Amino acid sequence: MNITKENILAKVNSYDILNHYLLPYHNENRLIGGKNISNPFLAEKQDTPSFNIFPAMGTGEWRYNDFATDDSGSCFDLVMKLKNLSFPEALAAINTDMNLFLDNNTNIVVTAPSRPIVKEKVVDEFDKMKPAKRFTITKRDYNTNDWAFWEKFKINKETLDKFNVVALASYSAYNKEGKPYEMKAFGGKLMYAYDNGDWTKIYKPFDDKKFKFQFLGIKEANYIFGWKHLPEKDDLVFITGGEKDVLTLVSNGFNAITLNSETANLQDDTAEELKQRFKNVVVLYDNDATGVKQSKHLSSLYKIHRLQLPKIPNNGKDISDYFAQGGTIDNLQALIDETIKTPLSEIEEVEKFIYNAVELMEMGEVETRYLMEPIFPQKGSAVIAGKPDTGKSQFARQLCIQVALGIKDFIGFEINPIHNKSIYIATEDNLEATRFLLSKQMYGLGEKVKENLRFMFADTMEQEEILSQLEAALIEQPADLVVVDSFGDIFKGGDTNNNMAMRNTVKTFDRIAKHHNCLILFVHHINKGAYRVAPGQEHIQGGAGLVQKVRLAIQLSEGDDNIRYFTVVKGNYCPKEYKQNSLELKFSEETFLFSTEGKLIPTSELGTQPDFKGKDEKYNELEEIANTIFGDKLVNYSNFVKEYCAFTGKSVATAKRAISNLKKLEIVVESNGAYRLNKQTEVTLTGDNPFDDDDNDIDF
Repeated sequence: MNITKENILAKVNSYDILNHYLLPYHNENRLIGGKNISNPFLAEKQDTPSFNIFPAMGTGEWRYNDFATDDSGSCFDLVMKLKNLSFPEALAAINTDMNLFLDNNTNIVVTAPSRPIVKEKVVDEFDKMKPAKRFTITKRDYNTNDWAFWEKFKINKETLDKFNVVALASYSAYNKEGKPYEMKAFGGKLMYAYDNGDWTKIYKPFDDKKFKFQFLGIKEANYIFGWKHLPEKDDLVFITGGEKDVLTLVSNGFNAITLNSETANLQDDTAEELKQRFKNVVVLYDNDATGVKQSKHLSSLYKIHRLQLPKIPNNGKDISDYFAQGGTIDNLQALIDETIKTPLSEIEEVEKFIYNAVELMEMGEVETRYLMEPIFPQKGSAVIAGKPDTGKSQFARQLCIQVALGIKDFIGFEINPIHNKSIYIATEDNLEATRFLLSKQMYGLGEKVKENLRFMFADTMEQEEILSQLEAALIEQPADLVVVDSFGDIFKGGDTNNNMAMRNTVKTFDRIAKHHNCLILFVHHINKGAYRVAPGQEHIQGGAGLVQKVRLAIQLSEGDDNIRYFTVVKGNYCPKEYKQNSLELKFSEETFLFSTEGKLIPTSELGTQPDFKGKDEKYNELEEIANTIFGDKLVNYSNFVKEYCAFTGKSVATAKRAISNLKKLEIVVESNGAYRLNKQTEVTLTGDNPFDDDDNDIDF
């Protein structure tokens, strides 16, 4: 069967064609009709997506439409526009990309759907009317402008000659109506051809994106630029995003190929051959949304590595821009070394959510991997919680430091980082406070700081900005551990008792952790009523919504003097001994460091179970009333008494006792002859109990 529109639609329907080529632009396995996604033809994502596919009334043909840009057309129009192909080239691309196995000969009908139709003519008749080649290119010698352009990307003359990249004075061809046209390089305009003899690809680097590339002639099926120049065997080969990127990599001593486009897939046999010939196959695509998504797709589909370039100045996005903006081979080699450290078995599956039982069993035995064995998992989310002043922030920062320094032991457990890098997101401590705390801990460890530990000061950021900055930081340099201190500042929801809001907050960060193969550790608080109670996951603020979503929950509690207790209150894969017992730690007030002699205490023996229930309720009631009356304003004595009586319906005498108790409990403080909430002091139930029966100063 010949490659015609009709023969293609006999093998695959219009929906499947649209869905196949739009896969890199949405997060579903199958795009739902009428569901808006960002327009794939635009360089930037739409703030309000307006592009969708739909079945046409009457015919049932699936088409695309964007009500904001007026882009519309058939599945064939989509392929032509996405790949900058003529209609017959689009038919050939669909045949190849979707494995339809139609005959790739010249008997292709040149009648583009949804476009003006002049006359039906077939390519072999067209060839009889015109010269056999149907296009001509007029070469010229390279000049200083050409060398300046290519050398900017560290591309040398030897590579240009090797890949037959020629400078053009002009080229001529025939449009789809059969009319001849000619393009000339007027005024020093740069035009080049990747010349393959019977067909060529035109490259006009400074033209608009729509006109930058053009194919002349009929490109050979399954063509891969750079393939014929690969060695028989070697350590590394890149699959990159374009011809210029191949030239850059080859000029700098690497092997590289590129497919028809970033959205194209490898043939299975091609992927297998690459893996046989090269020890490491690495996908290196652009840093834009399409490049990142498709590189993940190829990496997952063929179990090959993917390298993510760091942020490049001046909006650079590819390996050519990397070298043009001063990137070095040494730094690139360091990125390569980091990339290929990850075992292929750990490459994350992308866009696959359903597995049958056979697929699961064929994955073989998979041992749990730990960042701190056998407690902290290598990736996912975890929380460490405790009351104020137990040192939970210092604990998390010390773990960050020791991961970054490559110290393999932390409180008696082995640390197994991949990158020896960590990020600490501070939402409470500012730069000066962090410098002081860091210097104390580094002095205590007797170590010098390294660039492997990065700090993000996010005290003025909203959750969305923190997520965006974190994503960019992890793309620039991967990390083993990210600490978020504290969870309360990144929680997006008004009520911590709302399980769904808590889960959604964790889920947002958990997704980043899994994508970047790292652990995100939240620093959080426990409920005030649990300050003297034995550790338990129910005491962590946010309750079930938070604890159920994280993989690991740790409670850090206080003992006598400088003793702390490290308790696993939830750990899916932790040994039972660390769930039933707590590790005794020593905390240094001088260095803010934790150490241990390995002593385990039964968790049930920690804390007491005093009868605070009724008194806690009175305290909480009083605190709630204070929050309601004061808010962010000053309130004098007489107005407080009036508002208290109006709010509670109680007597003036009770109101006077209430303001007295609020002062003694330091819930409010005097200010300019009035009272305000004390936001600097968090009242705790440690030390002397404010509700002890023998404390006659507090009278409810």
